[in-house]
Amino acid sequence: MSNQSQTEQTEMATVRDEYPSGLRVLMQNESVGYMIDALMDMPGTTFSKSRLAEHAGVSRQSVHTHITLLVNLGIVKEVDNSEPVEYTLNDGDEIIRLLHRLEGVVNRRLNPKVDESTTPP
Repeated sequence: MSNQSQTEQTEMATVRDEYPSGLRVLMQNESVGYMIDALMDMPGTTFSKSRLAEHAGVSRQSVHTHITLLVNLGIVKEVDNSEPVEYTLNDGDEIIRLLHRLEGVVNRRLNPKVDESTTPP
């Protein structure tokens, strides 16, 4: 690879880091992806940071660091009058609805035979 090509790649990576896509924001840290995955398996459940860390398989520090992002994006919301603060998945949030749709599309494409066998003629 030429030096110019490496330089262009480095510059492009810098631009992508400065102006990340929505998906990159959600997946900026591996722990955030694990947290979102665990949250989608726990709809209607209230949870503490410790419980989310346990279900997501990440450290409490990771949850503490990234929960603000999830709250700011509306993915989770704080449970009113909870002390210590507890959270719940915001099922009505647009991002959650889109993530559920994405999950369905990915599952159908990875398992087309399952989809065909469950679809009525």
